[in-house]
Amino acid sequence: MKPILSTIPGLLCLSLLCNPALGQSFDDAWDDAWGEDDIAEREPWLTGFVEQSVGSRWSDSRHHNDISLQDSRMRLEYDAAIGDWSLAGKADLYYDGVLHDWRDQVRELSAQTSFGPVDIKAGRQILTWGTGDYLFLNDFFPKDWQSFFAGRQDEYLKAPSDSIKLSFYGQWANVNLVWTPEFEPDNYINGDYVAFFDRLQQSIAAPRFLADAPNDDEWALRVYKNVGSNEWALYAYRGYFKSPNALTFDDDQNAQYTFTRLDSVGASWRRPLGSGLFNTEIAYHDSKDDSNGRDPLVSNSQWRFLLAYERELLSRLTGSLQFYVERTQHYRNLIASSPNAALEPEKNRTLVTTRLTWRDARDKLTLSLFAFISPSDRDAYLRPSMMYRFNDHWQLSTGLNWFTGQERHSFFGQFEDNNNAYVRIRYSF
Repeated sequence: MKPILSTIPGLLCLSLLCNPALGQSFDDAWDDAWGEDDIAEREPWLTGFVEQSVGSRWSDSRHHNDISLQDSRMRLEYDAAIGDWSLAGKADLYYDGVLHDWRDQVRELSAQTSFGPVDIKAGRQILTWGTGDYLFLNDFFPKDWQSFFAGRQDEYLKAPSDSIKLSFYGQWANVNLVWTPEFEPDNYINGDYVAFFDRLQQSIAAPRFLADAPNDDEWALRVYKNVGSNEWALYAYRGYFKSPNALTFDDDQNAQYTFTRLDSVGASWRRPLGSGLFNTEIAYHDSKDDSNGRDPLVSNSQWRFLLAYERELLSRLTGSLQFYVERTQHYRNLIASSPNAALEPEKNRTLVTTRLTWRDARDKLTLSLFAFISPSDRDAYLRPSMMYRFNDHWQLSTGLNWFTGQERHSFFGQFEDNNNAYVRIRYSF
């Protein structure tokens, strides 16, 4: 998180741009710099919302009190077109009642323009690609897992990154190339909001650790094309695992969570099938710092597979089904070198997800259920939710994060102490 003071100048500039009385001298300077003829017809505008969120656990936890979410949040969004440039900004300021601290997040502060067939977008931005629903095989842009499990709105699952994105649109294929000068990790589970199975303590814990992140850059590539009703894509990534995946020890044998190098290649295919939409995706995650799988402190390489289908089941009711597999490579070496083989993941971790979404005729009420069920891990995660839109300004959302599992070290089973319910009310302006 950047300090709150770093956001204030940006918010002040946005306010000046949108208030002629306050920003007259800035407007004059802006006109002098660009020329009145360069300013597009679309004037700068400012929107946003204020939101209060509260959440509570119904499971007993030795590591947290009953409050799982308590945000008082304000969002400001800015959008403008100046000549051939599009400018965008989104900034949040909120009080986090769980951590008892004021927080800020610039979710977007970017500029975009075109040079012939190439679009360039630079600055802080939200990036995403791939075909999975809550499953990310070839999407290595940062995610906010703490917000996801705490009950914040889904948009906060996608975290921002400071990147440059080039987009080329050609006759034979379209290309996206993203360069991130400094590695952007996930907002990973570290114990702030959610207790988890800590391999160091071999028990459920909330150590509130800070992993040692590298300073290197990241590259992500997508080449895609629509051929008839088929959408094909190829992907490549060079960087690091996005959440801490390894342990290192200093001379005093103090452990430190860290990130190791990762290369990945993959592909996806999406097309209509029957009355619905079919998609499949594959990726190979190459763990560069454990190429033979003999280091139990570093993640092994994996193949990842996805099959999915979505269709309308009844009027205003849609459903989707995904089947997902993570196949760990060099598994025999992993088990042979592990200090506790019983805690290692299954060689083939399987996951089935389903989403049901119903909307009323006036599009005011939305009911949804998303379920993750892992036959291999014998655990599950359910996300029922409800959203009611009173009018163009007021919106109420509520839901559950419900975890269950037979093993305390499995991916969803480790979160059983964090079962929670939440309510969010938002006023948009």
